[in-house]
Amino acid sequence: MNMYRRLSLPDYIIYGLLVVGILYRFLVNPGPFLIPLLVFGVIFLLYKFPPNRLQKHGRPVHQRNKAAGRKRYDERERRKAHFRVIPGSKPDSDDEEPPKYH
Repeated sequence: MNMYRRLSLPDYIIYGLLVVGILYRFLVNPGPFLIPLLVFGVIFLLYKFPPNRLQKHGRPVHQRNKAAGRKRYDERERRKAHFRVIPGSKPDSDDEEPPKYH
């Protein structure tokens, strides 16, 4: 099956009427279209340029806090996990065969 299906004539007619209807509604009463566009535009701008970026820019980083954070990270890296095998209730089979369906 082809992923890029061509549109048929009824599809073009329906989409064309949809565009004409949206343009007509926008020209007659643009308010219902402009308010959501403005809201989404403001949300997009806040997402793209968050206001807390300006606050982080001017704040100096203290060396003591930076070193303490690095030390905690190093301790976490060096710590080894202790694994323990828990005996199961399944009977041991000497002839271990791979599963039929892999």
